[in-house]
Amino acid sequence: MTALRTEKVKTALPTLLHPPMLEAIFELHWELQGDKQTGRMRDPSYPMMYGRIYERFKKEFPILEDLPSSQVHPEASPHMVRHRMRKEKEGHPLVQIGPGVITANEAKGYSWSSFKRLILRLVEAVSELYPSHSAPLKFVRCEMRYLNGVRLDDPKENPLHFLAEKLHIQLNMDKELFSLNPIDESPVAVNLNVAYPLHKPKGTLALNAHLGQVEGKPSYVLQTLIQSSGESLPSEVRGFDTWITEAHEAAVHSFLVLCKGKMMEKFKG
Repeated sequence: MTALRTEKVKTALPTLLHPPMLEAIFELHWELQGDKQTGRMRDPSYPMMYGRIYERFKKEFPILEDLPSSQVHPEASPHMVRHRMRKEKEGHPLVQIGPGVITANEAKGYSWSSFKRLILRLVEAVSELYPSHSAPLKFVRCEMRYLNGVRLDDPKENPLHFLAEKLHIQLNMDKELFSLNPIDESPVAVNLNVAYPLHKPKGTLALNAHLGQVEGKPSYVLQTLIQSSGESLPSEVRGFDTWITEAHEAAVHSFLVLCKGKMMEKFKG
């Protein structure tokens, strides 16, 4: 049984001297066209879209990388990024693109205002550069993901206690589970997934907390995902401004609730 304890909190993110953010990702998918001969799905804008996006953004993202997925036929890898454009070698921000998909990625220390501007410019570029004479452009899925790394205070600490006391998520096992067999009550692996209907923006809010490593230290990796699809997506490009703002607000609120108290004070420094 799981429960998320919440209370009203301010939605403004305070200044954090030690922000836990690992990566922020915006991802946009558009509809693919079925090929009657092969039965596969194809993007009529690919690879032309990749070339045109690069021409538009090459001053900011001059470094190109072909991902391993680029070795696979495009129609065999729908909605899979194949190319990456970086601002600097091995650095962020970066842009990724493939058949029917584009992403914007930022990392620790990012500026929300600049990240939002990049997202809006990418959405606008896809809308303008898509060959609408071949097929109408139809966005089918949009999502915002935030990954945060929260170190355990003590590597020997029971991760379920840390989850409850520091991240305000309770996962309780019946004590009888440990009564018959010699089972240690401190788990070596934790992976929690919950998803809720979201009304602003309309879609889904999904939370994941799994035990892993951050910079070689035992940590929880927290993912907050805001996703909309189908009719819940903006019908026009200008509507993405509202969607992005609302998705960001939902993510910030979730972060403030999960990390309120001792963890937030730690991040503030």
